Amino acid sequence: MALSKSVNLAHAQRAVPCNICEDEVPGEYYCIECKQTLCSQCEKSHKRVAATKNHNIVLRTQVGDIDTTTLTCTDHGDPASCHCEKCNIPVCIKCVTGKHKGHDMSDIFDVLEKEKKLLQDDIKAMQRDLPTLKSHRGEVLTKKENYKKEINKILKDMEDENQAVVKHINKLYKERRDDILCIQDSNLAVFDGVEVEMKTKIISYEKRISEYTDTISKNSLVALRNVVKQKKSLSEIGSKPELPDPPTFVPCNLESIVENLGKLHITASPLKFIPRKQYTSSSSLKSKALKVTTPTIVSKFKCPLLGSPRICITKEGDVWLGGSGSRELVMVDIKGQVLRRRNIQNRPYSLAVMDCGDVIISPDSGDSRSVSRLMRDGREQHVFDTSPSYSDGVSVTAEQKILMCTLDGRVVKTNGDGTNVKQIYKGRDDYSALHAVEDADGNIYISGGANQAVVKINKDGKVLSTITHTTGGRQLGPPWGLVVDKMDNILCADSANYCVYIIDQNQKMRELVGRSHGIQRPIWLAVDNDNNLWITQYYGNVHVVKYLSQ
Repeated sequence: MALSKSVNLAHAQRAVPCNICEDEVPGEYYCIECKQTLCSQCEKSHKRVAATKNHNIVLRTQVGDIDTTTLTCTDHGDPASCHCEKCNIPVCIKCVTGKHKGHDMSDIFDVLEKEKKLLQDDIKAMQRDLPTLKSHRGEVLTKKENYKKEINKILKDMEDENQAVVKHINKLYKERRDDILCIQDSNLAVFDGVEVEMKTKIISYEKRISEYTDTISKNSLVALRNVVKQKKSLSEIGSKPELPDPPTFVPCNLESIVENLGKLHITASPLKFIPRKQYTSSSSLKSKALKVTTPTIVSKFKCPLLGSPRICITKEGDVWLGGSGSRELVMVDIKGQVLRRRNIQNRPYSLAVMDCGDVIISPDSGDSRSVSRLMRDGREQHVFDTSPSYSDGVSVTAEQKILMCTLDGRVVKTNGDGTNVKQIYKGRDDYSALHAVEDADGNIYISGGANQAVVKINKDGKVLSTITHTTGGRQLGPPWGLVVDKMDNILCADSANYCVYIIDQNQKMRELVGRSHGIQRPIWLAVDNDNNLWITQYYGNVHVVKYLSQ
């Protein structure tokens, strides 16, 4: 913006002579009523004369409309007719021939017109720039509001992040606490059994000592010989029992939590926040980096047991297989080599495993209605009875509750020891609930052979959705086994269509593996710690498929 060249009006005003004095003394005061310029002497006398009239006398500098159109010479007080370009002041005729002789002179009115024109140009420039300034101000206000909104959003996201971490840490704590309590239950049961055994042996010892003492007191050779012949070996009675050592506390490594938190990025423009991803399972947060890839066969082998194989995988990664024609469980490696064997009471229909390593066994309908729990020490205990119907698929939730399906279409939930049995779902027909699993949000997916659908219910048993078709439009065959992976996808075995489907979090179902991978009538599924999918098939084959990667 241009700066105007201003005429020195202050000098001209101060040079206005007093209207009363004859020697043209410059006037410093001004009477508003009389419209006269007064010097200091005349101002005093004017006050006395005008006292009765209440004239208002002020300094000339306080009056804005004093005769500014008539400029006066700063030296003589005469009306200025010229403007000295060198000194930049108004001058009179006397100055032109006197003090300012030889200086460049301009007509005073031309100078005033130029000054006026400069001021007008300044006004136009300011008026031209004013809308732009207002627009810039509006942009500043808008950006300010957006900035405040972004900051508030970041604060909210950080609070959500904090709550999610706290929730996950609490979940880890609960899982570890349940592990310890489960180990405690198993080991205390061992101690209780050993205690009873020791008490029985002590009573036997005391009784035997009493018999020996009585025999010795009789001092009879015949009685002594009879006792010696009848006594049994005591070498194993007094042997020291093998008892479990107390558990050792190992702090949980929270580095994975810290590494996977949302990261805050503040830049000049725009302000961005990279939000966290939702935790999708109760397992490690490293699962957030996983993605579904093209499936590849890692291994395939024949189940070493008779009948259709059943499967479960422990938290430590141990794979247990059962057979519909065998009262035995075997632990195998990824190639199918048998690592360990355990006898069980009934032929298994379905297997599940608790975080402590105890295997939950749903018996075959021809054997029993009694669901049992195989402890890590080899003992098998009754958990609960599924009467009046037989049991179907079984699973274990993140809270270590048992989900059991029955042939008459019920889904029941119970504690790990069989207490607090609660029915949460009832299908309309038999075989409408073959297997049920729980996702990370507590919702339950139920495979139903009668209605050829996967039903999703909430924790209160309310039906949320029913999936009957795949994304390709194919009719879902009677679904069998289900499993939840670390990304919270639901994997479903379709024995009729010879394939395994994957159901994502948007309830979209598509084929993952099928006939092209050699899959024939899949029945039960499990996912190991390396994100491999284990598929057991009706004719005894087991396929291990890699479908998740980082």
